[in-house]
Amino acid sequence: MLIANALVAFYRSTLRHRLYVALNIAGLGLGIAVFLVLSLVARYEYGFDRAVPDAADIYRLDEIWNLPGRTLIHAPEVSFMAFDPLRTDFPQIRAATRLAPRRAAIDTGHGDPVTIPVDFVDPGFLDVFSLALRDGTAGDALAAPDRVAVSESTARRLFGTVRARGRRIFITVDDRRTLYTVSAVFRDVPRDRTLRPDLLAAFPQAMKDVMPAFHIWESSSGQIWLRFRSAADANALAAGLPDFVRRRASMPPQLQSGWYKLALMPLLDAHFRDLHLYGGDDDGNSADRRVVDALQIVGVLALVAAAINYVNLATARAGLRAREVALRKVLGATRPHLLAQFLAESILLLIPCAVLGLALTEIALPFVDGLGGWSVRIDYLWLIPRLVAIVLVVGIAAGLYPALVLSGYRPAAVLAAARQPAGGRMGRRLRNALVVMQFSFAVAFAICTLVVNAQASFLRQADRGFRQDRLFLVSLESSRKIDARQQSIMDHFRALPGVRSVTLSDRQPRPNSQSNDTFKRADRPQTDPLLTVEWVGRDYVRTYGATLLAGRWFDAAHGQDTALKPGYADGTPATASIVINEQASRTLGFSDPSQALGHVLIKGQIRFVIIGVTRDVRFRSPRAPVDPQVYLRTDDMVPFAVIAVRADSVPPQVMLDRLQAAWRTLAPDMPFMGEAAATRLAPYFQPDARRGQLFTLGAVVAVAIACIGLYGLSSFSAARRIHEIGIRKTLGANTRQVLALLIGQFLRPVLLANLIAWPAAWVAMRGWLAGFDERVGLSPLQFATVSLLAALLSLLTILGQTIRVARAEPAKALRHE
Repeated sequence: MLIANALVAFYRSTLRHRLYVALNIAGLGLGIAVFLVLSLVARYEYGFDRAVPDAADIYRLDEIWNLPGRTLIHAPEVSFMAFDPLRTDFPQIRAATRLAPRRAAIDTGHGDPVTIPVDFVDPGFLDVFSLALRDGTAGDALAAPDRVAVSESTARRLFGTVRARGRRIFITVDDRRTLYTVSAVFRDVPRDRTLRPDLLAAFPQAMKDVMPAFHIWESSSGQIWLRFRSAADANALAAGLPDFVRRRASMPPQLQSGWYKLALMPLLDAHFRDLHLYGGDDDGNSADRRVVDALQIVGVLALVAAAINYVNLATARAGLRAREVALRKVLGATRPHLLAQFLAESILLLIPCAVLGLALTEIALPFVDGLGGWSVRIDYLWLIPRLVAIVLVVGIAAGLYPALVLSGYRPAAVLAAARQPAGGRMGRRLRNALVVMQFSFAVAFAICTLVVNAQASFLRQADRGFRQDRLFLVSLESSRKIDARQQSIMDHFRALPGVRSVTLSDRQPRPNSQSNDTFKRADRPQTDPLLTVEWVGRDYVRTYGATLLAGRWFDAAHGQDTALKPGYADGTPATASIVINEQASRTLGFSDPSQALGHVLIKGQIRFVIIGVTRDVRFRSPRAPVDPQVYLRTDDMVPFAVIAVRADSVPPQVMLDRLQAAWRTLAPDMPFMGEAAATRLAPYFQPDARRGQLFTLGAVVAVAIACIGLYGLSSFSAARRIHEIGIRKTLGANTRQVLALLIGQFLRPVLLANLIAWPAAWVAMRGWLAGFDERVGLSPLQFATVSLLAALLSLLTILGQTIRVARAEPAKALRHE
């Protein structure tokens, strides 16, 4: 009977206070949705590679280059020269594989060849990484050099069906068109994996013969993955790597004096550590742990802010039920019974909040996946217990204080009072403190969002030292066929409609597309920094739009500007011209670019005269510093080159189609790897841009939750103060004075929140911006703008309530109760 009465009382109370119920459900439902979405995102990121069988025993062999004058380079690509000696010297290795990702032309014999990423590996790949096979066996999949394993999606693309075992394909690599047989089909690898192969093929002998990584320790063209029996075995190998390098690495003496090291990278650490170690030059599978943690914290704080609303409105409204509680106590209700009733009511009201939060999560998750590039799915077995915990914890927190206060009222005092108790000074202070906490989070988050978006906008618009618009890049694999046709390909490209200029070089916007060498200053032999070398053809400046800061560019009319042969081959003159970038100028000790002109750099027996200094060109991530660089002119063949095409006002896809058509006339069996420069650079900027969009959405939600709470609290407070306002107006106060009083009291917690939010946002953003080589500054204007907008939104939120109360007629106000 008591339970039935309590439920009836809860139902009637809900009907009487529809606004209160709606605000609670909307605010807390929104907070729960934000918490669930961001918790699922964090779970996805922290779960990377966790489902890989024996993931804790798999490690990648990394290179560490500690070169003079350069930042420490920790690279995932290594020389394959270490592969066989490692397996000989360390019996702790259970299985091992090399991996060289390439783009190859695949011909099924039906239709035109298609370009697909191919991972060339050793037969032991499936002993290191266990793939879920749909058809075939792990022992047979790569057992012979003419066998390949394909993913389900690749099988559908090539053959129109996943039943591809036994089908044949031709793969063209290094001018060799080799016939392969599909021996296994594996299920598509989920997106939360560091390695997501589409097509696996054993290394052909032709590739081993010509690929530098198989013959030179200084060449880094692929990865080596190792699997151990235990962590102790991995630690034993890691401890022996310094001695292994000294014994086995056949390098110039200076590289064995500490410049070159090998290290192990656990598979389970690669997802978060790669972005930090490689400055963003990764394959797109890495993530910033600080951002993931920040998103998780934002989710928790959004839930806390929404719960604060719930608790705040519950405590504010508790006084309205004082007489109800007094009557119940007169009729025999005990304090434990009242405590149970209020807690049950609080928890019951949370159930529709949880349902709304779950529905919003289902709706928002695909949109959030698109923003962050994730593939997050809802796991109800993981989600439901957390929802239940939220309902219980928030429900108890919201119902406990009103239950303790109301159940402690004396019935006689409450029933004899002319007005219902309002909770007193303690209640007001508690509510104000909760509002301060809530708006502190909202303001701090909004400031961080403004800074993140400002940084993303800055990176998009920053001068990268070359013009990205209407620039197209066509990468060339180094093969005898392509190398011999470089000039012919460029001539064909120049003849295409809409092409303004074409050039050739061996650097491009992608990781590890550079070579390095040491140069000495003739007047300071002790100054011999390692400089990045770029071989460039004619029309380089015209095509890329590079900016000269001092001097001039190469000109065939000048004798010293003679074209060189890459690698300083026979016939290289004793004196030649060279152009350096701004960073090289500083590295060589020149305080101003013009001071470098005319100075001589020495490499072996060649003297290079500096004729020009260009603005730094950024081909890599904005997180990575610009390398000091030299430009050398050549008219000869350049290995692993990229052809750059500057076009007129031609639609990008039209120009790419023209370039591809011209390519097919010269190398129909070789993959066409061309795209707009902006497209190739996009992966460096998209994560920060998407992050800014996600933070913007989160900031809007945080401010909305805070405003919902402020509206509910102001509505309650305004109703409670109508009697007080009537007295003030009777004593001579006008509407303007009353309005100023109410607005000042309502906005005081909002303004106080800025004192907490500003330092927190400043510390967080200062640390985040430190990860960029180029970054915006933290401006007081950003902080003031957010605070002003927060105050303005708060004012608009409470304005309707305050105006209504301030304009009330004194006679009606005094009769109100």
